[in-house]
Amino acid sequence: MKGTGNSKLYILKNSNRKGKRYEIIMDTHSHHFASDVGSTYIDHGDDQKKSAWTQRHKMDKNYNSKHSGIYHSRKLLWTKPTLNQAIKAYEKEHNVKIDNQT
Repeated sequence: MKGTGNSKLYILKNSNRKGKRYEIIMDTHSHHFASDVGSTYIDHGDDQKKSAWTQRHKMDKNYNSKHSGIYHSRKLLWTKPTLNQAIKAYEKEHNVKIDNQT
């Protein structure tokens, strides 16, 4: 899928790309993100691992660009203890609705 065609609606679904966990479909394009192996903060809830992940990735290219996979990993998998909580925070921050199809 290329995009939703709606700047206020994003779709989150399991990725069909080898090695990736999720795909977020935005208005005109999509991003596949997160490794399909290993665990994230939404899986383990470990604050020390969260801090280590942030330290390891904060200098990554496009860390703060919503048009990158690392940004969506950070915002949806490493900020809140559950995916649903992270989605709600993302929706509020970006003034969008995410249809969670995972």
